[in-house]
Amino acid sequence: MDRFAALSARLRPVDGVRLWANAPMAPFTTIGTGGKAKLLVTVGSAEALAAVLAAVQEAGVDWFGLGAGSNLLVSDRGYEGVVIKLDESFHYVEGLPAAPIEPSPDCRPVTLTVGAAAFLARLAAVVAEAGLSGMEHACGIPGSVGGAVAMNAGAYGWCMRDILTGIQIVTAEGVRWVSPDGLEWGYRFCGLPERSVVTAVRITLMPADCKAVMECQRGYLRQRREKQPRSVRTFGSAFKNPPGNHAGRLVETAGLKGVRKGGAEISSVHGNFLVNLGDATTADVLTLMALMRQGVERVSGILLEPEVKLLGAEFPWDPQADRPGERPAGDG
Repeated sequence: MDRFAALSARLRPVDGVRLWANAPMAPFTTIGTGGKAKLLVTVGSAEALAAVLAAVQEAGVDWFGLGAGSNLLVSDRGYEGVVIKLDESFHYVEGLPAAPIEPSPDCRPVTLTVGAAAFLARLAAVVAEAGLSGMEHACGIPGSVGGAVAMNAGAYGWCMRDILTGIQIVTAEGVRWVSPDGLEWGYRFCGLPERSVVTAVRITLMPADCKAVMECQRGYLRQRREKQPRSVRTFGSAFKNPPGNHAGRLVETAGLKGVRKGGAEISSVHGNFLVNLGDATTADVLTLMALMRQGVERVSGILLEPEVKLLGAEFPWDPQADRPGERPAGDG
């Protein structure tokens, strides 16, 4: 019996665990490319997740925590490891007021507990309708809450760190809450403990005028509709914005908007977005990323750093970036 067969036999009796051998990963990513994972495991509780992580660790198998797949590019060869995904049990919000709170000078902050599999943009809409301010900037950010924590997602100067007051993480040793104050944070970075998965968060928001909050969100959504491609398969930003600049603007200056490779395209709407036109492969996307990086360096002298995470693949310019054992952080 090989390692994966033995691991599957051990996990199958665990309450709240479901298994899928040789699971296609493309449907689980927003870009829609990539091969199969050796084993996909979904979990329905934090305790089940701890049992899975302990079993995977004991088996010596590589693993990856999958969120909403919005910031992920999977190798066309697939992934020779275990992909772990939180199921619908982690889609919840606790602590919402029954009705919008009338804002006043003596209003107290409201703390919510949110499951890590909840969608960030949907959460932003829900809290806006409840008259809570603090997530207006998140209204158009794709991905899950857990993934947003792992990469400190943000927009328009706002980031997840701004609202977090607690993070529930699970490791092979068990379940615990950690304070965000004890973690290192940066641009698209959160220093979560090694080999941990976010399962819930506590966020603190302020009561505000409901109509004003919703109008603010509509303004940000209008900006996104004007500047970003819509109704397409994409993982979002390919590269991080360099200090004081914008990756999309740099790609446009390099004359690369609209360039295609196979079934993939550098968006003609926003230069930092790569689009699956219908039959793209991960190899097509990575070829375009290399072209973007080289073009920007040649024209502007700036070396772009990727924002998208790879699974089972390597960036063409850095063949050591995804060696076995150097597991990337969970995706969005």
